[in-house]
Amino acid sequence: MRRHPSDVRLALCESWQAFGAAALLVRYGPDVPWPHASWAREAHGLLTPRLRSLVALARARGRIPSFLTAGATSRARGFAAELDGMGRVSAGLVRDELAREYPQGFADPLIAALARDPEAQLGYLAVELSRFWRSAIEPRAAGLARSLEEEILFRSRALAMGGGAELLRDLRVPYERTEGADRVTAVPMMFADGTCWWSVAGGRTVVSFPARGAGLLRTEPDRDGGGRPSREDRLAILLGRGRASVVRQLAAPTTTSALADQLGLAASTVSQHLAALVSAGVVQRHRAGTRVLYELNRSGLELTQCLTSG
Repeated sequence: MRRHPSDVRLALCESWQAFGAAALLVRYGPDVPWPHASWAREAHGLLTPRLRSLVALARARGRIPSFLTAGATSRARGFAAELDGMGRVSAGLVRDELAREYPQGFADPLIAALARDPEAQLGYLAVELSRFWRSAIEPRAAGLARSLEEEILFRSRALAMGGGAELLRDLRVPYERTEGADRVTAVPMMFADGTCWWSVAGGRTVVSFPARGAGLLRTEPDRDGGGRPSREDRLAILLGRGRASVVRQLAAPTTTSALADQLGLAASTVSQHLAALVSAGVVQRHRAGTRVLYELNRSGLELTQCLTSG
């Protein structure tokens, strides 16, 4: 009989957001699929060899090093506090973890340097992560925080009503990631490439799951809402330019009034587009407090990915 975790929590971890962003860029280069395509073209040049090595370290088993996990297992709040916590990780813990992941030695010279002198190398890593965050993510940090907080609120309701085991099933966390664990923390990721990242730190198993809203890091949308779509814009050809612009904004949960402001369209026009998209079965709505939020459902995401891929 399977033993389910007795203590399941949700947490935000900004260092994992930075790691996920770097992992997307390492995997796809500047050609990251929608909804991160335009962001990736800007951010790809910000990757450093050290960040690439860190992603490669985790890629084989999907295990994020524990020294990047303090934000999910402590009361650290904000990226600066998480990096500060990383700087206090003991050298022995880093060496033990690297020896476990690389029992045959280190082919990557940057990982070998991390094993030789963890304190100095974690300092260099903190500087590079900070620069990457500041340039690649911080310009969109307000939208990132808003969507992640709404995700936590939504999932917290599911946790309260269905319990931890049910939540992990809903999040499609592979059972082997939490097998035998009593305490689990689930971290929503805005940068998700299909990998269920995991780690163990502070006596907790930490697992990632893709947040429902994943489109906020696009560049600003075209505000005119009209004009003739290009022949390459298959989504606009199918739906019309105005409705296509609404669909692209719905990768992140948002309200009718926010959509109208973002797109420069009348609220009544946006409402008509939303009603049609809900009826078509590609958009879902749910209430968060006094607000009604709209977002693409799985069918909508698959349709949009299909029509915006090369």
